[in-house]
Amino acid sequence: MGRRCDRGEGIGLAWVSHVSGIARKGPWAKRWAIAAALFLAGLLARLALGDLLASTPFLTFFPAIAASALFGGWREGMLVLLLSAMAAWYFFLPPPGSFLIEDAATLVSLLSFLAVGAFVILLVSALVDVIRRLETAGRAQEALFRELQHRVANNMQFVASMLRLARRDVADAGASEVLDQAAARIASMARLHRRLQDPATYARGLEPVLRDVLTDLFHTMPVELRLDIRPAPLSLHQMTAIVLLVTEAATNAVKHVFRPELGRRFEVELGVRPDGRLRLAVRDDGPGLDPAPAAARAGQRLGMHIMQALAGQLGGALRIGGGPGTALEVEFAAV
Repeated sequence: MGRRCDRGEGIGLAWVSHVSGIARKGPWAKRWAIAAALFLAGLLARLALGDLLASTPFLTFFPAIAASALFGGWREGMLVLLLSAMAAWYFFLPPPGSFLIEDAATLVSLLSFLAVGAFVILLVSALVDVIRRLETAGRAQEALFRELQHRVANNMQFVASMLRLARRDVADAGASEVLDQAAARIASMARLHRRLQDPATYARGLEPVLRDVLTDLFHTMPVELRLDIRPAPLSLHQMTAIVLLVTEAATNAVKHVFRPELGRRFEVELGVRPDGRLRLAVRDDGPGLDPAPAAARAGQRLGMHIMQALAGQLGGALRIGGGPGTALEVEFAAV
């Protein structure tokens, strides 16, 4: 519930800033015309309600004052406040139809309206100013975040290039192959990192991103892709780690299962356990791994190292599940 409320508040603040920004950027005559129209709307509403608001003669003017300060600024708000005070004084304060003040109660009522109206204008103007400052800070933070992610991807590409250069000086065929695999994986993760670190990537949720990435990876193979992604609270960091982990598992499956045509199905499942933790499961229908030897060799295999690190980023540990095929599981806490 808290997340939904925060999102609703954010949308509301953004709407306030957007609407006030459009109005305030317009010609000054337009802003004053809007203020005059708001005052007339408040006056007409008060005249229409008549004696129903006899005890609160200023009630319909407060929305006009707040709206004029929001759409125009404090000057427009002050204009509507003064016009409202004059109209209420003439039409609704005794004696009606004049600008006389017969008793202290009338004077106190009029002065109270002016004080409260001025406070409303100050409050609305301060709110708009704070929202604009927050938006400016948010845009700056987003720009810094994008620059940071761009530098991370560049550094990963640089490491991949250094590994390829180092390979030229390695005579051992096994070591050369390991360096090749490491360089290829780092370069692939750098490209994927650039794509996934854009928050707009996840606008439609996690499943479309996974489907796009895996479809690209399997596009030359007759692989049946099955995704069962249940709605769950996930951060941008978690979604990125999940996509990278699943992509690494799919890359291993391409090399050891689908290219040798030892399997045709790849499945990804993400659901919520009864205890509230999330469970990610990745499976293929290949020949599978023997649990004991696989566990013993896991620390020496580059793909397993990468997936174990990504599982650690999720706050869980990579487990090799039972067959048929190869099954990998990670349990971790939701946001």
